[in-house]
Amino acid sequence: MTNPTVCGNGNELQKDDNVRKSIELTEAQRGLSRTSNDFTFDFMKILAGKEKADANIFASPFSLRTVLSMTAEGAAGDTKDEMRRALKLSEFSEEDATGYFKTIIPALQGADKTTVMEIANSFWSKKAIPIKKDYVAMLKADYYAECETLADNGIAAAGAVNSWCGRKTHGMINMIVDQIPDDQMVALINALYFKGEWSSPFNKDYNYDDDFHNYDGSTKKLTLMKKETSMNVYRGKQAAAINLSYGNEAFQMTVILPNEGVNVDEVVAGLDAESWRRYRNYGERHPVTVSFPKFESEYSASANCIETLKDMGMEKAFTRGADFSGISDVSVFIDQVIHKAKVKVNEEGTEAAAVSYVGMRLGSAAVPLEHVYFKVDRPFIYAISEVSTGTIVFMGIQKQF
Repeated sequence: MTNPTVCGNGNELQKDDNVRKSIELTEAQRGLSRTSNDFTFDFMKILAGKEKADANIFASPFSLRTVLSMTAEGAAGDTKDEMRRALKLSEFSEEDATGYFKTIIPALQGADKTTVMEIANSFWSKKAIPIKKDYVAMLKADYYAECETLADNGIAAAGAVNSWCGRKTHGMINMIVDQIPDDQMVALINALYFKGEWSSPFNKDYNYDDDFHNYDGSTKKLTLMKKETSMNVYRGKQAAAINLSYGNEAFQMTVILPNEGVNVDEVVAGLDAESWRRYRNYGERHPVTVSFPKFESEYSASANCIETLKDMGMEKAFTRGADFSGISDVSVFIDQVIHKAKVKVNEEGTEAAAVSYVGMRLGSAAVPLEHVYFKVDRPFIYAISEVSTGTIVFMGIQKQF
């Protein structure tokens, strides 16, 4: 993993140029940041309950919240109210919510010059559906979204979408959809990419192989990275926690390790704002030997995304009665939510990416098409058939009356 900011000829990044600075937020934006974590905890706990007991999960609820917030901006009535409640936005004004994303997206990307944090949004629509200009303008201004045309051909449309995802995740996630249905008229996408070097790297010479005790009681030999250091360690009744920093320490990995005899499910079930505060911020300084697996993991939450969001209170958006009149006067509803994420952890640092995709299908109203006049004023053919098999039981040719 190479440092993306190193220059030659005496122009190396000076240490003082990259001192970690806190991101400045308004009071409302600080509240929105806290509720972003609330959404994360709720989503992960419900999602974990829908997976197999021993399933590995890696996701970016922040990515999902971003793309669903973009979608909610075009909702109205009960649809909007449900989405905003599920996304933990309801106690804030729409202006506060859009202002939060307008602030946090560039702030996260600029927090550390030696760590790559990229956030990309896009909106795709077919030419057949009229999109409201104010909605597109808002996406561009507040979410920095690229607005693209979705091809009518399902394979070509998927190819363009997948190419965009591949570029934005530096090749980590190259496919998010196989084919886009003919009546899927709108798609919204968020892509995240992170690449950070540990502030204090692991030395490969200290790696060793040891047993990892799996959830099902079995063991597997893994390569563990090892280092001796001094750091804060939180030791609670259920779990211990440490923070491993990247770059200028603007980003860090919090590792929560259940105590001996405590099931990881119990720790997950207890995740909330207060427990997160303890794991991340509390603890006492100790000399520590850290042994941490070198690993890669890839996960798709797509099969359970919609049901998880429904359990969080977002229901109407997935029905033909959904109101997305802020996007278009043509009726559409969310019929597809796809989420994929991938992570690589090694001695130098961490590389991770996520893509969240929202597909919107035609609802009760049809797309306006060319007006056709069908006037039967000449000889014609007609048939009577069984619907499910297509079996013709009567057929006629009417030449005259």
